Amino acid sequence: MREDEAAGALEPFEDAALYDWEYRRRRDDVRFYRMLADERGGPVLDLGCGTGRLMLPLLGDGHVVVGVDHAPAMLARAAARLGRLPPSRRGRALLVRGDLARLPLAASARFAFAVVAFHGIQHLVDDDALLALLTRVRDALIPGGWLAFDVFAPDPAFLARVVGAGPERRWHRTLFRNPTLGRREAYTATYALDARRRTLLTTFHYQPVDALGRRRGPERQVRLCHRQLAPTEVADFLTRSGLALLQSWGDFRGAPLDAGTGPGSSEQHVYLARRV
Repeated sequence: MREDEAAGALEPFEDAALYDWEYRRRRDDVRFYRMLADERGGPVLDLGCGTGRLMLPLLGDGHVVVGVDHAPAMLARAAARLGRLPPSRRGRALLVRGDLARLPLAASARFAFAVVAFHGIQHLVDDDALLALLTRVRDALIPGGWLAFDVFAPDPAFLARVVGAGPERRWHRTLFRNPTLGRREAYTATYALDARRRTLLTTFHYQPVDALGRRRGPERQVRLCHRQLAPTEVADFLTRSGLALLQSWGDFRGAPLDAGTGPGSSEQHVYLARRV
């Protein structure tokens, strides 16, 4: 894995408060995965659990949940949230620090439902790492157990536009108050696509500004790397790992995947697989 690819799996998760603020309105996936968990039952394995965005609602639904994440800041925020829950609910949760490519699970651990939410699977750029994750999850599922996950699939027209404009072109300029630093910042993003590696590197730029939007101080950059995965590739990896694809969708509202691949479509591909 290249340095920028490795950084792209780590840097976005170093500031847990900013992460939660930026994605505070992302709720469709939580509702969708809660529905699947209720249908299949637990225990639930929440891979890339982050600050508990999905884990806490699952606990509220009555499930036993094991959350795994590699980022200390995200786990610390999740632990703080768990600490505020009633003991009966908190007692059904376990947080584990670990890399998705090398899951730190006991050989005897078994789950009815596993989930990798919010594009977490796309941080595994190398084939061996992705296959290792899927195989380990397969081994941790009970017979007939389910795995659900989603893939970020940029609109082809948007991707062509932002990549074609070059890696220096800034997009999405937004002024906001950083919840961690308490200061005004201007947010922008740049994009670079490695066609050979099939990775999309997004760089988020955070520039301190004054009340008039003028620069004040050095800019900070955060890299995010997403492996691009086509539906046929996903199906192949599932088969190789001993998982059978049950269903796929083009968004979290149940649209067919083939209706979610054209210009202007949803950028979420959602998959449900079963242990064979």
